[in-house]
Amino acid sequence: MADTRQTAEPAFHQLTFVPEGDEVLVGRADTDSYALFPADGAMLLHKLTTGMPLADAVAWYNASYDEPVDMEDFLETLDDLGFLLGDGDDSVVGAPAAVRYARLGRAVFSPVAWVVYGAIAVVCVVLLVRMPDVRPYPKTLFFTESLLLVQVGLLFAQLPFVFLHESFHALAGRRIGIPSSLGVGRRLYFVVFETTLNGLLGVPRRKRYLPFLAGMVADTLVFCLLVCAAALDAHGNGPGLSFFGRFAVALAFVTALRFVWQFYLFLRTDLYYVFSTALGCVALHDATRAMIRNTLCRLLGLRHRTVDLEQWSERDRKVARWYAPFAAAGVLVMLLTAAATAVPVLAHFVRLLVDRLGNAGHPDSGFWDSVGFLALSVVQFGLVGVVALRDRARAREQQRQRQQNGSRTEAAPDSAQASDSAPAPDSAPDPASDSVPAATPGTAPLPLPAPTTAPLHAEQEHSR
Repeated sequence: MADTRQTAEPAFHQLTFVPEGDEVLVGRADTDSYALFPADGAMLLHKLTTGMPLADAVAWYNASYDEPVDMEDFLETLDDLGFLLGDGDDSVVGAPAAVRYARLGRAVFSPVAWVVYGAIAVVCVVLLVRMPDVRPYPKTLFFTESLLLVQVGLLFAQLPFVFLHESFHALAGRRIGIPSSLGVGRRLYFVVFETTLNGLLGVPRRKRYLPFLAGMVADTLVFCLLVCAAALDAHGNGPGLSFFGRFAVALAFVTALRFVWQFYLFLRTDLYYVFSTALGCVALHDATRAMIRNTLCRLLGLRHRTVDLEQWSERDRKVARWYAPFAAAGVLVMLLTAAATAVPVLAHFVRLLVDRLGNAGHPDSGFWDSVGFLALSVVQFGLVGVVALRDRARAREQQRQRQQNGSRTEAAPDSAQASDSAPAPDSAPDPASDSVPAATPGTAPLPLPAPTTAPLHAEQEHSR
């Protein structure tokens, strides 16, 4: 418990207040910790952060809402959220520090820039219609006869474009004053860059869409530029494409696959965050997965494997009921994409490997090229398997720790008031407190927002 709760007047970190329907999203941009408050609780908190004494705040609340408030319980909730200043904490006063590259972000998404992007897209469409050679399709991945060069070339050449994708996310955030950081992560068996937009939930909802969609803008721009580069190559080399032109078309095909990837709505893709924001949800992905899991468990007679949906907000649960089919449609999009792209590419790879490795008695350059290709493939998938096993072990350890923490909470003296929610699946943030503090006699707690039974505390989510 922070010492500020025990003083006459509490001190607060710098907080943001963003209306979200009938509620207010309050949070700290420096820790990226947010919580949904009912309107009366948010107003009470706002008055405290502006310096209103505790006694005056209690009197104001009593007069405004015609009921007393359990201020001790309220401050305890704020302390649990990390909103109160403790010993050694420095309060940030005044306007936030200027964000680096904010001017660059405004230039990249300026009206002039959008006109340029639109013109490039129009030129790309015209070229695709008039020049069949620059149209990317599965077999254009084989821009050279060397399978090893195809694998290595596409693997490393697309990294700058993936980085550009994430840089557009970051610049779109910095354009509105949101600091960001870039990291490396993994989606299924793909290694990806990730952008963390700290403080994005602290800006109005309408300003969050561009940071989410900026990566797809970058992918579209890269695709169009690669097609234009291939067209220039074809124009300068007569009929057909040179090595450079074929390489550009192959990269355009890979870029198109990355764009389609965003429609895999069963993952936390860019479009998922757009839908989640537009629908006013906080943890839609986790709520949907839990609902689908519960449905499958009931169909299979495994009711003991179901999870408690009450740990998510009522809004998330309500939307998840009809969002689940869209998540399933994302799986269908992935399967159709695999059937249209991955299967033909894999079949071509296998056919070439069989033909070349069949000459083991008289190995030539094609034979050794195929051996190198297979060796590199084994190393890649082996590393992915090791990382997946490590992540699974970490997830199990985290779940075991959560279960142990829950058991200790139930054994506490106030265990009669502990909530009965189950741990969230996988690595989802714990959205609810474990117990409800007892109210002081003669006072009334503030309205309890779903899904948690702790006063004023709702879903917390880190914006990714």
